[in-house]
Amino acid sequence: TAQVIGKEDVTQELVLKADQVLVGTNRTRRRYNQRLRELKGFNADYPQAGDKLVCLRNDPAKGLLNGSLWKVMTSSCETVKPGINLLVSPEEDDPDRGVAKIKLLKAAFEDPDADIPWQQKKRFDDFDYGYALTVHKAQGSQWNDIVLFDESWAFKETRQRWLYTAITRAAERLTIVR
Repeated sequence: TAQVIGKEDVTQELVLKADQVLVGTNRTRRRYNQRLRELKGFNADYPQAGDKLVCLRNDPAKGLLNGSLWKVMTSSCETVKPGINLLVSPEEDDPDRGVAKIKLLKAAFEDPDADIPWQQKKRFDDFDYGYALTVHKAQGSQWNDIVLFDESWAFKETRQRWLYTAITRAAERLTIVR
């Protein structure tokens, strides 16, 4: 089933029960991830047990694939060191991927817009919150229940293609918010 609703008709319940929230721009993604974390009771500056993360860089040795979603099992936050150690498990029960130990750079969560030098960044795994994803990052994945915030205006001449990609991520239920 599919429905199109206005922004004024969006409820917290609708968004919280969705399997995945999709948006068009990184600016919106960051804002919505922050809000969804608040609504789910996460208030720390860094990922906590139960948080949903998306992998942003492949690491075949650890079984990390760009775009894959993970749930934080445990987190340790040393206050002095630049990194946080996390134990994560694949969000979907994926027999090919097991639990992974990852190390995240705290600075990447303190200021997501910061320009962190590659020399520093490459020593850590690259993840971000995964409650809201851009349609671009969601390509190739599918969920049963999706809430899509239509930002097709941002894609000008490829607007139709962007919408098609977004809509085809939904397997059963799609709510488009305009």
